[in-house]
Amino acid sequence: MAQPPTGTITFLFTDIEGSSQLWERHPEAMRLALAKHDTILREACETRGGFVFKTIGDAFCVAFDTAHTAFIAALEAQRLLNGESWDQTGPLKVRMALHTGPAEHRDRDYFGPALNRVSRLLAAAHGGQTLLSLPTEELVRDQLPDGVRLRDLGERRLRDLTRPERIYQLVADDLPSEFPSLRSLESVPNNLPAQLTTFVGREREMAEVKRLLNATHLLTLTGAGGTGKTRLSLQVAADVLEQFPDGVWLVEFATIDDPALVPELVAAALNVRQEPDQSLVITLTNFLRAKNVLLILDNCEHVVTACARLAETLLRASSNLRILASSREPLAIAGETAWPLPALSLPEEYWRNIRGGDDAIERLAQFESVRLFIDRARAARPAFILTNENVITVAQICSRLDGIPLAIELAAARVKVLSLSQIAERLDDRFRLLTSGSRTALPRQQTLRALIDWSYDLLSESERKLLQRLSVFARGRTLEAIEAVCSGEGIEDFEIVDLLTQLVDKSLVSVEKSPGKEARYYITESIWDYSREKLEQSGERETFRIRHLDYFLAFAEKIEPLLFGPDQRAVFARIEEDSINTRFAVETGCELPGQAPKALRILSAAQRIVEVRGLFKESRELFAKLLSHPENAARNAVRAKALAAAARLAWISDDLVPGRQYQEEALAIYREIGLRTGIIDSLGDLSMYLWDVNDIAGAKALLDEAESMLEPGDRRLRADLLSDRAAVAASEGRHEESLALNGQSLALYRELGDWWFVAIVQWATGVTALRLGFIEQARTHFRENLEAARDIGSGWGLPFSIEAFAALAVTEQHYDRAARLLGAAEALREKAGIATAPADHPAMREILASAAENFAKKEIADIRREGRKLSAEEAAAFALAD
Repeated sequence: MAQPPTGTITFLFTDIEGSSQLWERHPEAMRLALAKHDTILREACETRGGFVFKTIGDAFCVAFDTAHTAFIAALEAQRLLNGESWDQTGPLKVRMALHTGPAEHRDRDYFGPALNRVSRLLAAAHGGQTLLSLPTEELVRDQLPDGVRLRDLGERRLRDLTRPERIYQLVADDLPSEFPSLRSLESVPNNLPAQLTTFVGREREMAEVKRLLNATHLLTLTGAGGTGKTRLSLQVAADVLEQFPDGVWLVEFATIDDPALVPELVAAALNVRQEPDQSLVITLTNFLRAKNVLLILDNCEHVVTACARLAETLLRASSNLRILASSREPLAIAGETAWPLPALSLPEEYWRNIRGGDDAIERLAQFESVRLFIDRARAARPAFILTNENVITVAQICSRLDGIPLAIELAAARVKVLSLSQIAERLDDRFRLLTSGSRTALPRQQTLRALIDWSYDLLSESERKLLQRLSVFARGRTLEAIEAVCSGEGIEDFEIVDLLTQLVDKSLVSVEKSPGKEARYYITESIWDYSREKLEQSGERETFRIRHLDYFLAFAEKIEPLLFGPDQRAVFARIEEDSINTRFAVETGCELPGQAPKALRILSAAQRIVEVRGLFKESRELFAKLLSHPENAARNAVRAKALAAAARLAWISDDLVPGRQYQEEALAIYREIGLRTGIIDSLGDLSMYLWDVNDIAGAKALLDEAESMLEPGDRRLRADLLSDRAAVAASEGRHEESLALNGQSLALYRELGDWWFVAIVQWATGVTALRLGFIEQARTHFRENLEAARDIGSGWGLPFSIEAFAALAVTEQHYDRAARLLGAAEALREKAGIATAPADHPAMREILASAAENFAKKEIADIRREGRKLSAEEAAAFALAD
């Protein structure tokens, strides 16, 4: 098999003209004919070093190192196809196109403008015809075989709408050479303007829009400004040109303000003059009545009512008329199909989490937004070079700009004077950064602010108010939250649904619906910045930030008890959706006077989710900030609960000194206010701090006091204390007793449905069972612990689970397996921000210490380093594998 060419490549694209009709008429004969066709093409190409990188139906896409070998392969293929006997199907007429240019090779495929060019060249050809671009002609013209020449067909505009291409036709004495006019933009009447930049991506959207256009008479592309509605409309129009023999006509409304001018602009585009004694609308209706025409109505939003009336009138009169409109909101007439244009594709990760690596370009350059940035950056500064390091910044920029093409283009233009990191840093002030668009563009498309101003100015006063207030949320919002936070001060509760619907229709808010979940409403980061600025100017920002804080305080405290019960898995998923809003609310509490106690209550209520997700560093800093805040100085139950929560999180992450101080203060306050359950809880947690520093006697004394205060209904507290007792027993070498205590604790947690603590005690029980030689019992506990940790989404529990399987492997003397698992556990623990030392359980330390000599061997140490490269999923799968 040929190796994929790289660098400057000659592409040969082919397909069969009229293949769909042949399949319908002669399905069995076509199956045999296609097999023969494929064999001929593959042999003609591969024997000359061609790399067949894609076949789509009957189409071949082949890459060659040289233009000459590609040309000879095309010539030979046409000769073989022309000389073959085809039976029922008749001769298969295969069109071919050759173009030479640079392209990027990834995953056995190629990407770049050269691919678009050869595709457009192929679309201009007829069956049996072979076309060459000028770059390919220049490379082959001095090496033509006898009886072969090239016919200059002149400059033609291909359907990519960019510069005209000089096209040549392969002419051979033994092949047909006379064909109809090329299927170029000149072949059908139109006024489609030439484009000065390449069209990047949108393959899926192109296919869907063409499908919808075939199924409806009025298709409206909706979307916020700058999403590329106009460019997509023009590209689709160029692709479907032949379906409309009477023409494809663009009507641009961007430059008018008077709705009465709408019919005049349509007439001007069609070159129609008003008939005497007739209205212009009637003249247009009569002109279009029998014509097969595609009208492109562009930028309808500010004259949407006039556009809707005219479109409805024209469509009722002409059965062959199709209208492709673009607007920030639908025309809202009968028969319309409104199709929201999505943003360019983006990496799925949150922008801060986009990772690098040796495959960064390969991974990230597949996304349309990144490809657009690269293309426009190279146009602005030809010396721009993409690397595995800077592509991460490019992807982050594109993600922060929400995949909006115009914003990405404005950012890419800045590479002339700024580094990528400077562009990324300045996105916090994007309205100053993203200026200096094309001088010939419409004013509203020259800066990001002007683009959003245009949409904002078209809103009603109530719509503007709601859009402003939505900025107090971070990322998604539910309807319930919006109604609770944004109503009042000029907007009634019952108005919210209608106003929100209008903002969705006008492409300023998007809605995401998932099965079994509430709909969530989103605005892009650019709209969010703009709306926040407007809310600040209105003087209402502090009011609605406090309402947002109050809502998420109530939400956090309502959901807190559920985090400890049988539905906690579903609750974790639900709270995850609003985790950023919750953090946003905490920030509000930190910043606004009189709100710090609310922020502290939210943090305390969220302690379990922080623990499970392993968000230790951020929470540690927030607890320290809020506990030292003067507004939280009162020695009450709120402060005690927060101190106890901060202490537990500090203990888990081995931040022992401040953690112990927190817990001691919590215990003191609980004693002062006489809260029995708080005292028991703090005594138990404080006992683990003493256990950690080997003060076993002190730990036992605290546990004795705690147990003496228990009452019959204290099942959770009893389960906690039994688990603590088990840890102390293990430290004293009483492993059988430890195993029994953990068993009792486990049974209580199962009754309570606290699956997180079930997982924790499973781990401790398994370690103790392993120390006692109960290997299969340990394996069962470890497996259940790991599956629970993975299922519940624990950021820090997973390393402990992986490490437990390492201890199991040591016991079974599989030291290479143990080393790989330990390496993975160490890396995952570092990522979670917790201590990198092995798990603090005496039996675990004892088991791992027994293998120290084996772990010191170079080959085992190398395997341990390799284990650090495993992802969380890979490490879990490896641990669970037999």
